[in-house]
Amino acid sequence: MALLSMVASGCQPYLMPSSAVDAYPKADQELDFLAEVEKMNAITNNDAVHAFLLLQDGADAQPDYASRRAEAIRRGWMDRGASTNANEAARVGWMATAGCMVMQIKGGVSMHLFGPVPRYAVRELIFMEILPLRTENQVLSGSEFVDYLNRLDRISGRGRRASAASPLGTPAGESAASPGNEAAIQEGPLPEQGPLEAPAVPPDSSAAPGPVSPQSSQPVPPAAERASKEPVTPSPAHPVPKEPPAFGGAPR
Repeated sequence: MALLSMVASGCQPYLMPSSAVDAYPKADQELDFLAEVEKMNAITNNDAVHAFLLLQDGADAQPDYASRRAEAIRRGWMDRGASTNANEAARVGWMATAGCMVMQIKGGVSMHLFGPVPRYAVRELIFMEILPLRTENQVLSGSEFVDYLNRLDRISGRGRRASAASPLGTPAGESAASPGNEAAIQEGPLPEQGPLEAPAVPPDSSAAPGPVSPQSSQPVPPAAERASKEPVTPSPAHPVPKEPPAFGGAPR
């Protein structure tokens, strides 16, 4: 929380020693990239832009942060005053804007009027329980950022960006969870139709149970059903009929 307080109070930008994308720049190294990001105290600008390019395009063709920053500005994720420092901790505001644009989240009245500007994008994603409780000028830890990507990815039904070290189904930004921000997003696909749990054999509503016997808690079957279950006593006048012969064979 000291990091969050420092960023919010307008102190010098928080700098990380390096970015994970420096070691894992390729698309097929995405899981290694995310595992490295999870260990970091804060997500950097360089790593965040790289992650959003992977999220939208499945690849990152940009060779360095200067190129990634220019591409992020072209796509509207960042404004032209965005930090030029690759290893500076990324602000929640532009990351929320990028998330809304990539996932085409329309938001409420304010976002319809002003677009996914950082202030309203952050509020919308907090309301949707995709982002933890933050202001636009605060930052995310590496593990919180990976959780943020996972939650964005589940909107598209993919949910494929979970690394082995990141448990799913936890509240958004668990370290900063608030009473209004504790419900986890449903994991996994839901059935296309029908209830989640249905009885294996539906009850037969046409047969009404009979009265309950005083000596037993089991319902007493109706008279016609009782008669059909009682053994038939043979008599000369009414012999018991023999079973019909089996198909293609002699009587048993």
